[in-house]
Amino acid sequence: MFPRVLLSSEPLSPSAAGRWSRSLQSSPILPHRLLRPAALSLNLPGIFSGIWDSVLRAVPKKKTSHMKKRHRQMAGKALKDLKNLNTCSGCGRMKRAHVLCPHCVEDIKKQWKHTQTA
Repeated sequence: MFPRVLLSSEPLSPSAAGRWSRSLQSSPILPHRLLRPAALSLNLPGIFSGIWDSVLRAVPKKKTSHMKKRHRQMAGKALKDLKNLNTCSGCGRMKRAHVLCPHCVEDIKKQWKHTQTA
């Protein structure tokens, strides 16, 4: 029903136009706001019209892929070399400064398990 009337180039008779407007107003598909032509017109001052055109053109053509987005976000955040290394005073192995030696911690855990089971 909608395409035939909307796409026809012939003017509607007054009775057909009245029936058409009543059927559109009772239609649950289209809200009443869209039926008024004043709601569809967009009046912008001369200053905003140039800005509005540039905003409409600033749309990407395709969605940015996950890989490209992650590459952009992670740029400049690469892993850095460790510069704060010290020797452990307990076992003499290399460890990070201000961090417990992982080898000594494992030895302590083994001793605790041995004492708890005995």
